[in-house]
Amino acid sequence: MTQSSNPSSSRRTFLKTAAAAGSMAAGSTFTVLADDARGANDRIGVGFIGTGGRCQAHINIVNQFKAQGITQPVAVCDVYAPRVQAAAAKTGGKVYRTHEDLLADPRVDVVCIASPDRHHAPQAIDAVRAGKDVYVEKPLVHWSQFNLAKQLEQETNKNGRIVQVGTQYMADDAYGQIRQLIADGAVGKIVHVQAGFFRRGDWGERMHIPDANAQPGPELDWDRFLGDAPKVPFDVSRFFQWRLYWDYAGGPATDLLVHTFTPVYCLLGLDFPWRVLGGGGSFQYDREVTDQCNIIADYKDGPSVVMMNSLSNYTGIETKIRGTNGIILLSDAGIRIVPIDPKTRKETDEIRLKWNGMGDTAKLWRNLIDCVKTRQQPFSPISAAVRVQAPLSMGIIGELKNKVVLFNPDTKSIELS
Repeated sequence: MTQSSNPSSSRRTFLKTAAAAGSMAAGSTFTVLADDARGANDRIGVGFIGTGGRCQAHINIVNQFKAQGITQPVAVCDVYAPRVQAAAAKTGGKVYRTHEDLLADPRVDVVCIASPDRHHAPQAIDAVRAGKDVYVEKPLVHWSQFNLAKQLEQETNKNGRIVQVGTQYMADDAYGQIRQLIADGAVGKIVHVQAGFFRRGDWGERMHIPDANAQPGPELDWDRFLGDAPKVPFDVSRFFQWRLYWDYAGGPATDLLVHTFTPVYCLLGLDFPWRVLGGGGSFQYDREVTDQCNIIADYKDGPSVVMMNSLSNYTGIETKIRGTNGIILLSDAGIRIVPIDPKTRKETDEIRLKWNGMGDTAKLWRNLIDCVKTRQQPFSPISAAVRVQAPLSMGIIGELKNKVVLFNPDTKSIELS
């Protein structure tokens, strides 16, 4: 889909539209299966780990589902006391300061993890081991933790849990139709893909600092925030604006390109790439993570996937999936599938499909709740997220190390060339 955005049309809008979607969900239909072991009148207990800005959209949605008798917010957890107290007031949930204590609460059926990137996988692993189903924000892991992504997939399967990864663009019913058309050879063999995410401004990473005088102590657990990151002295910007720093975030690759690449992965059924090149730099803004990011991921026998990003210009591009006999275009307006007759080399009748939910965080939640009951795989499952994570992590490593990065299919590990 086209990704061009400015402060009124990208992540900030996503937060607003997600909240609005939660309101719309109040009028939606939710079917409880008769054989659900939980019982038709039981609500699904939800606990929130990491209650910052992004979590507010999730809380709004779960609160709307509460009004329908579907969910019950029961617990909140954050390393920053003012933030978790505000979340408790909004949800009525019990306050916890460590995620381990929250996971021990038997009322929690589903955990929503919206903490900084470095904590996604460790907290999700603990959650599935504790018998909880999970909604975990993207990216699945910090760019340096690919081994934890693999471990989370193994633990999820071992413990029979459901994990939905929060890539909102996967919340659409149209993908199944497109996948089938590709499988039927509508545009021939897929050989090349381009996708991008563009906006002007780094406000998404330069998050608000609510207290410039904040210090570590009972109200702010700096050591727990750091987790497995390098141990550095407290810095108020690192704590509140962590997306600006490589130690805690991956910049546009894992913040933005993950959105446009995940549908491509889903449509094409890709595995792991064999070679990735990453480039870009910080050309406009004073920050550690790049503000321009480009990744080329090559897959054995195709396709070659080119991902592009700039935070300096919001002129976007369509996602284009090029086949030997046609092209598939994904834009904000919908999907166009344009076959080419291999004999005449002329375009034949194109197929147009409309989106039905793409970008709707509430629909992703509805899908997760259905899957908690049916035990079917969700729209954005762990198996896809691990394979999406690989080229994004490889692109960041390649840019930082100035190296071509290879994927070893035998060990399923990332290696420098």
